[in-house]
Amino acid sequence: MIWLLLFIVVLVSGSAFAVEVAPRISDREIVDRLIRLEEGQRSMQRQMDDRFSAMQKQMDNRFSAMERQVDNRFSAMERQVDDRFSAMEKQVDNRFSAMEKRMELMEQWISERMEAQWHLTLVLIAAILGLVGFVVWDRSTALKPLERRFDRIADDLELESPGGSKLTRLVGALRELAPEDRRLADVLRRFSLLKDLPRQA
Repeated sequence: MIWLLLFIVVLVSGSAFAVEVAPRISDREIVDRLIRLEEGQRSMQRQMDDRFSAMQKQMDNRFSAMERQVDNRFSAMERQVDDRFSAMEKQVDNRFSAMEKRMELMEQWISERMEAQWHLTLVLIAAILGLVGFVVWDRSTALKPLERRFDRIADDLELESPGGSKLTRLVGALRELAPEDRRLADVLRRFSLLKDLPRQA
């Protein structure tokens, strides 16, 4: 078994030492090939630079076109927004001016009404004062004849007499006559001016 392993190792290591021999190339051929290789690389570099510059120009053109489109759209949007805001401001200004006019008209109407009510109140106060003055004047002028009449009646009835008024004395005299005159007693009793008299025997 060890021999078998050793044999496999020798076989593998023998194939690893095998080298292929290349044909002989002169220095001039190497230099020519290197020059051609450099020229190819330079042409490839130029082509790549041209392609990259063309791509960059295309991308720059596209980006500039997109920027112009975006700028145009934004400017159009700004104009639209400005127009809308100016229209809204005009509407708001018109509405506020209309509201101010209405408020001024309302204030004028209220002030006119308040002035009219104030004038009406003054007229009512003057009328009430005039009525009170008329009532006082009328009472003083209307009561004077009554006072004079009452004074005459009081004088006629002698209300301040120490023996009583004429009416009291008259009723007393009739009461004294009532026991003798039956008709007079009935009349006095009917008008509640006579109490029941003691019956004569």
